[in-house]
Amino acid sequence: MIYNYFIITSLSTILEINLNLYIIISLVIILAAIRIIPISIERNKSHRITEILVEISGLWLWASFMYLFEIILLYIIGFFIQLSLTIKTIIVLLVPLFMIIGYYVAHHNYIRGYEIYLKEKSEKPSKPVTIIHVSDIHIGSMIHKSTITELVNNINKIAEEKQKENTKVITIISGDVADGSSPILPYTFMGFKDAIMPVIFTPGNHDYYQGIDHVKKALENAGVIILDDDNLIYDDVNLNIIGLRFSFDNLDLDNSYKLPISDTMNNILIYHVPQYWDEFSKMGIELQLSGHTHGGQFFPVNYISKLMFEYSNGLFNRQVTVKDKTYRSYLSVTEGVGAFAAPIRLGTHSEIVVLNINRVPGNRREY
Repeated sequence: MIYNYFIITSLSTILEINLNLYIIISLVIILAAIRIIPISIERNKSHRITEILVEISGLWLWASFMYLFEIILLYIIGFFIQLSLTIKTIIVLLVPLFMIIGYYVAHHNYIRGYEIYLKEKSEKPSKPVTIIHVSDIHIGSMIHKSTITELVNNINKIAEEKQKENTKVITIISGDVADGSSPILPYTFMGFKDAIMPVIFTPGNHDYYQGIDHVKKALENAGVIILDDDNLIYDDVNLNIIGLRFSFDNLDLDNSYKLPISDTMNNILIYHVPQYWDEFSKMGIELQLSGHTHGGQFFPVNYISKLMFEYSNGLFNRQVTVKDKTYRSYLSVTEGVGAFAAPIRLGTHSEIVVLNINRVPGNRREY
C-alpha cells in the first residue's frame, strides 16, 4: 500500500494534478483489494470476474514498475533541465502505450526455428524428425485455456507442413504447463487432445503448487505423454527422450548419478531449469530442453535474467569429448509461451521453438 501511495502521489505531482488525500487513499485501497482478494479466491476456485481482476492487477503491477522507473528518471533529469508539462505527460503516457503492445505480444505466438546436427549412431537410417519445444504455458488465473487453443493450432500447422516432407514431429513441454494460481481440473488441458503429433511433458516447479497429481491427471485426460524421471524411445527416429523432474534442491550429480543413456540412439533430456548442461552433456546428452527463465519476460528484467542465468534464452552448443567419444551437445532455452505475474512481454516473445534435427555420419569428429 505504501508503494502504491508513492506511485500515485508522484504521478499526480509530475502531471500537476491536485488529488486530495481522500481520493489517494481510496485508490490505494482499491488497488490493494484488487490484488489481494481475487488472488485469494482464485487459489480455491476460479471465477470469470476474479480472473479479470487478477489480470488487471497484473497489468497494474507491471505499469507501476514502469512508472517507478519513470519517476526516478524524471527526478534525475530535473537536476539538469526543466521539462515542460507536455513532455512529462508524453513520457507518462508511454506506459499505457507499451502496455497495449506488451499485452498483444504476450498473447500471440512467435515461431523461432533452428537447425541441429547430431551424429547418426544407428546403422539403420533415421527418419527425419522435428522437435517442437515449448515451455512455461502457465495456465491459471491470468493465462487461460484459449492459450492452449492458439498453441495447438500453431503446432498443428507446423506439423502439417513437416509431415508433407515425411518428417516425424514431436512436441515437448519442458515444464510449468500450470501456473499454480488456481486449481487444475480434470479438463483444464483438454485442448492438447487436438494435437496431431505426440505431446510429451516433464514437470517444472509451478506444476507442483496446486498439486502435481492434478496436473498429471488433466494432462493424461488430454492424451499427453508424461515423462517424470522416465524415458521414452522412438525407434523410427532413433531418439531416446529422457524426462527429469524438477528438483527444489540442488541435484547431486556425482559419479553414481545415472541417466538412462543409449549408445545407439541420440539422447534428449527434458529438464525445466537451464542448469547442469555441462554435467548432463558429459553424461551423453546431446540436446537439453529447458525453460523457466521466460527470457526475463519484459524490459529491463530480460537483462537481469541474463545476469541470473548463464543461459537465459536461445540455442547454445558446445563440443564435448568424453574418453574416446567426441560429439556436439545443444541446449535449447525457450522464452516460454505464457506469462508470470503480469500478462506482458516486451523484448521477449510467446515463443514456439522448432528444432529441425539433422543427422551427420558418426565418423565425423566435428559433431
